[in-house]
Amino acid sequence: MKRIVHKKWISGICNMKMPLVIFISIASVMCKLQAQTQPKECDIPLNAVVSSSGNLCNDGKGIYSTGKDWVGLYLNPSRWPEQSFVICMNWPFKRFPGCDSSAAITPTGTSGSRTLLHWMNKPVLKEEGKSLGVFTGPGGGNDIAISRPLTPAINSFLDMAIGSSLSPQSVEVRFCNSDCSEYYSVIFGAHSLFGNQNIHGTGSTRPIVTRSSELTWTITFPPGTIGRLWNRTPEVPTTELYYYEGSLEIKKQ
Repeated sequence: MKRIVHKKWISGICNMKMPLVIFISIASVMCKLQAQTQPKECDIPLNAVVSSSGNLCNDGKGIYSTGKDWVGLYLNPSRWPEQSFVICMNWPFKRFPGCDSSAAITPTGTSGSRTLLHWMNKPVLKEEGKSLGVFTGPGGGNDIAISRPLTPAINSFLDMAIGSSLSPQSVEVRFCNSDCSEYYSVIFGAHSLFGNQNIHGTGSTRPIVTRSSELTWTITFPPGTIGRLWNRTPEVPTTELYYYEGSLEIKKQ
């Protein structure tokens, strides 16, 4: 009698374990499939249309596209985790292929052939300031970055609701003079986004980011936007406030 009860008890335990084993197996397979199919939210390539007038201007060569002529435009670049957006005129594709190496972009065209134009000709304090003319790059030293998180409540462009607008905590525009013997940054908002602790955005205002659709956003420096310009070359950087106006319309590739 005891032996029969023992067998039933063993059988009952086995019967209880079998559904549990099946459930764990199915759950494991589903998790693996989800991990394989879920898109990575980093190094998302973009196209951009840059304004043709104002302080930020395009170079007259059309749309800027990630990979074309070595230009890099990304949402959530893995190279810079503290940035939600970056556009760079000579992206180091080989050194930084991105978070998903299987989807890495191979650049085409001519390296260093694209640029952004930055007109620093409107000092806020006209009595003390002066027009510095236009800066055109060149290469990797000509870029624009936006902070991540965008705000304390919104982490990235992908988290914005369609139709919503916000002002990011920090934006940095970088460029150099014609032979790159002097390097400059314009800070809008709190601080530098490239780790430079000696420069900040005190006295500046911030641009506006608007999500117009699932795939598109507009980054606008409205008339009256003020940035703090820094010449980073001297041992003690020099600084001044300038008006800065322009826009970028960006779209996921």
